[in-house]
Amino acid sequence: MTREEIDCVVTHHLNAYESGVSRFNEILAARLDTPLLGLFDDALLCYEHPLLSFKAAELNEAEVAWFESMLDRRSWSPEVFLHTWDDTALERRLLQSATRVWAGNHEVLALVAPQHPDVRLAWTPGLLLDQRTIAPAEIKVFSFGMAHKIQTDEFRRLRELLEATGRSYALLVSSANHATSSILEAQAVYEKMLELFPTGLYFLGNLSDLAVFNEMRRATFFASFFPGGARANNTSVAAAMEQGSVVITNLDRYSPPHLVHGETVIDVHRASRLPQDIATVRSIGTAAADIVASLSWERLAQKMRAAGDRVTP
Repeated sequence: MTREEIDCVVTHHLNAYESGVSRFNEILAARLDTPLLGLFDDALLCYEHPLLSFKAAELNEAEVAWFESMLDRRSWSPEVFLHTWDDTALERRLLQSATRVWAGNHEVLALVAPQHPDVRLAWTPGLLLDQRTIAPAEIKVFSFGMAHKIQTDEFRRLRELLEATGRSYALLVSSANHATSSILEAQAVYEKMLELFPTGLYFLGNLSDLAVFNEMRRATFFASFFPGGARANNTSVAAAMEQGSVVITNLDRYSPPHLVHGETVIDVHRASRLPQDIATVRSIGTAAADIVASLSWERLAQKMRAAGDRVTP
């Protein structure tokens, strides 16, 4: 590798699923066949010709001070990708150290070209890499609210039950952002699930309540599994049953009594097969919606208010 070749891509935010620039950097690093490093990664000291690709305006005061001190210490020849230009002191400093500048758009090019001898126009391609069409399937299973660790045994058993039907199926997975610390974590869960479902698996990312509601209504089954078993405070199961979804889950002695295998839910470990006729599926969904109607927000608030009532002498 010559000195003029980019030997790593440097990003500020490391969560590529919460920052478009970071996602761009992740894909670009892969296409350049170079490592992707965080701005404050000590390994950065080992590289001579990095591509610095981040929005300088997003660095806080401490990060700016740290990076400027690194620029003072380093004798490297970085390239810079400017996604925006705010004419900050740090941006001007980056121009001084850059051997080549990539302008992300024509506006940046016009503002920066007079200030550096080698400014070249670049662009940002679309970030949608998974462009599969969700194939039609006879059985559609939806799952959301997955924690950072999947219940491997239960999902493996679900796959066995689905394959035993002899019908085509699709498993659609949403992270539901309240259940994971980051969508990057959710993506890692999805990649693990690919080992269990090499075909027919689709990751939908974070969905709004509206989107989750509609996916539940379209699905044949809703799947959600837990350490030990389902509990009375598992909101994903409650939400699905409220909509009349047929829930496939796992039960144990601490599962609430209204979760009855074959009547209001399907216990993935007790099931020998999945119901396939429409009448049976609908009857389980209807029974589920009926039983949880007594477990509404109104009833919970009423119970808690009643507990606070005091008899006055």
